[in-house]
Amino acid sequence: MAVRDRVTSPVALALPTPGPGHVVRSFVAPVVARLRAGFDGMRRRSPAAPRHAPMPRPAASMAVPTVPGAGAPVRACAFVFIANLPQLMEVYGAEFALHASIEIKYRLLTGFVSVADADLAMLRHDCFLLWSNPAFPVEDAQARQGASARLESLLTGLGGTPVQLRDTRALVQLHVGWSDAPSPGRMSQSEVELRLWAAQPAPDFQLVRAEGWQQLYREDMAVALQVGDALHARRLAIEWHPVVGAPAQAAAFAAPLYHEARFHTEGEPHAASLRSELFMPCLQRLGLVRTFDHLAAGCVVRQLRLGGTVRLGLSISAQSARRDHWWASLMVLLRREPELAARLVVEIAGEPTLPDLESVRDFCLQLQLCGCRVAIKHFGGDSGNLAAAKVCRPDIIKLDPVFIRRAREDRFGRELLEEMLALCGSFAPSIVVDGIEREEDIRVALEAGAEWLQGCGVPLHDGAPARGPGGRA
Repeated sequence: MAVRDRVTSPVALALPTPGPGHVVRSFVAPVVARLRAGFDGMRRRSPAAPRHAPMPRPAASMAVPTVPGAGAPVRACAFVFIANLPQLMEVYGAEFALHASIEIKYRLLTGFVSVADADLAMLRHDCFLLWSNPAFPVEDAQARQGASARLESLLTGLGGTPVQLRDTRALVQLHVGWSDAPSPGRMSQSEVELRLWAAQPAPDFQLVRAEGWQQLYREDMAVALQVGDALHARRLAIEWHPVVGAPAQAAAFAAPLYHEARFHTEGEPHAASLRSELFMPCLQRLGLVRTFDHLAAGCVVRQLRLGGTVRLGLSISAQSARRDHWWASLMVLLRREPELAARLVVEIAGEPTLPDLESVRDFCLQLQLCGCRVAIKHFGGDSGNLAAAKVCRPDIIKLDPVFIRRAREDRFGRELLEEMLALCGSFAPSIVVDGIEREEDIRVALEAGAEWLQGCGVPLHDGAPARGPGGRA
């Protein structure tokens, strides 16, 4: 088979497999132009298009001829979709995008495939099918129901390391799921198109492009790479911020409700330290925040395993608040160890656009059934999370820090804080006034009726976990 055919045929599996960090130069240049043509069709799709919109046919250079034997018995398989490949192509060039596709295939072949010709197919440069095999076993249909630890292993194994071509590095955004299909070489054109359509992520994962988005994408990716490098070098540290109880007399603070984990990079040789408040928005814009939230969960669970009775808080993005493959192993762990689940509080941070509220509700319900507490963070800010509080029935609501800042300024701000505390009392049993920075804030919050406080102005507690490295997930 010619090199051209090996690169462009979705069902061919003889594509050269480069080692990490290098590209096979002998065939890259001839296919870059064809790859660009293939991406043109993907770029023309509107990012806001609904998922059920008709899927465009693959470019001619990637088309799959109808294969005799269509309708053959299907096999259990998973799809792997590189959701940000069009962005990588537009920002870093077609050669880098092709290299990213090749690199993901290399990682699949070396980590999840036993027999290449029987276990893996490339439907398009951004989409692969991986059939059940000894290196990626899928025992039965039950293993493909709901969140799957098998697919969690794909997400972490394929996307945790940056793709690098010469001096250019970037992280891939992956989307995975189940898509049973006939064996490689036996799928018709319509079957291929159906699976390409099903593999595409929902619109809320897609980049909303604005003026100068390419430069912003580069800057965000540089931050994401710095966080990833700190993680792998064990330079990602945790600080624990208590949510303390404030008695009516305020003579002494009661025992903390829990301690929230906040992350920052440290000891960077060529870059300033980054706090989660700075790097999380970058990861959210890139669609890579789920990778970090998965890591953060592992760090908090490890701290919980050290024993004691202290409750710990895990803050995640609203993009991560869905019951899917990223949380498969955590849900199993929480169901298996209810005493550990009882000491975990999962905070959902508000965002300008919340994901599907039904998915958020199901996610929160599963956590609560396991014994965890759920908190809605930044409530009442600009994120519009009132709907989330209504459907999720959280155990804890944390007011946005803007309310205490306004309350310290004038009477109107104090009345607003009182009204917010009263409103939130109808949604959750525990309300936290966040953003306490000084002694005056404590007095204002108590006068408004606050029972729980958080911020740099509240004292640390003797039972707080030790500050230390977050390490690797």
